Amino acid sequence: MTFNVAKTKVARLVVTTLAVGVVALASASPVSAAKIGDSCKLKDAYKIEKVGTSYIRCQIVKGTSLHSKDPKKAAKFAWTKTTERQYIIANANKETIRVDGSSTVYPLSAVAAKYFENAAKSVKKGDGAKVTVGFSGTGGGFEKFCRGETDISNASRAISAKEIDACKKGGIEYTEVLIANDGLAVVVNPKNTWASCLTMAELKKIWNLGSTVTKWSDVRTGFPDTPIKLFGAGTDSGTFDSFTEMVNGKGKVVRKDGVQTSEDDNVTVAGVSGDTGGMGYFGLSYAEENSKKVKAIQIDKGAGCVSPTIPTVQNATYPLARPLFTYVKNLSISTKPAVGAYVQFWVDNLQQISEDAIFVPLTKQQQTKLANDIVKVAKLPRVKK
Repeated sequence: MTFNVAKTKVARLVVTTLAVGVVALASASPVSAAKIGDSCKLKDAYKIEKVGTSYIRCQIVKGTSLHSKDPKKAAKFAWTKTTERQYIIANANKETIRVDGSSTVYPLSAVAAKYFENAAKSVKKGDGAKVTVGFSGTGGGFEKFCRGETDISNASRAISAKEIDACKKGGIEYTEVLIANDGLAVVVNPKNTWASCLTMAELKKIWNLGSTVTKWSDVRTGFPDTPIKLFGAGTDSGTFDSFTEMVNGKGKVVRKDGVQTSEDDNVTVAGVSGDTGGMGYFGLSYAEENSKKVKAIQIDKGAGCVSPTIPTVQNATYPLARPLFTYVKNLSISTKPAVGAYVQFWVDNLQQISEDAIFVPLTKQQQTKLANDIVKVAKLPRVKK
């Protein structure tokens, strides 16, 4: 997961400029007892200290992973040299940043929030910024956002025309930031040995409005008569919108009967894993995180069966791939320095945050868009309260 060097330099330059514009240099602090190479713990990830004229931060050791099944590659953390910019960003005001929206983006946002809070508290000596992250769904998140209740709204689809109008009526101006990629994984019970790959036509047959499919033999000749039990995302979820649009050809057009829905993807995991005929869908990160409980199947859109993986999502060969966004309220950037610092931190450390939350990194073209998005944020005027 490497970023294009040229685009990364552009983004970092803009982020640095923005950081200096919204947060002041921290006052002198006691010399840290830690030094480069010393071990630290996951709970201390992204804490930052000043050592003389240099800065160190607790980071994951390269070559190790939070998700590796190989004991030799299990996550390890150590104090690593970092930049003054990161220290400046961590010196955010003591403010609460309110985030809500997509349940799919939630793990990514939660990791970013935790690391940012650790960084801010370490520099502020326990009195740093706080980030609250909810997951009421993309639609539910936009409702709160357009009413002015949140600073940032996470979304697993682009904002709709109706939502744009609602924000306009509410006087909410915002900046869209493309933050990551994701694929919608269709999952079945691990004991399901017959449906290793389904066509898009078969998915539509199962999930479309008015569907009469009640058992797996209704899907394809040769499948068993096992009753099919469906679990899906809540109707306020961007996952629901994306799935119904990609599978059925139109958003929110989906069968009404026999489907248990929830904004909490763990409900889908429990439902599918508890029923041999179970079937559901959610973001790729949840599928990988719960690979022992549910089985992700391949999808065929006409070019053969394709598994949901990082490469197939990134190159869009997987039929249910999609971009993920976060929307930042311009007024929050202008009046709450901690919001700007949080966005800067997230973008500046996006590679590691994406890896830790099991999300698919941006393509080179998307990195260019991200750099342009951050330029827009950097140009927002600052207003003193």
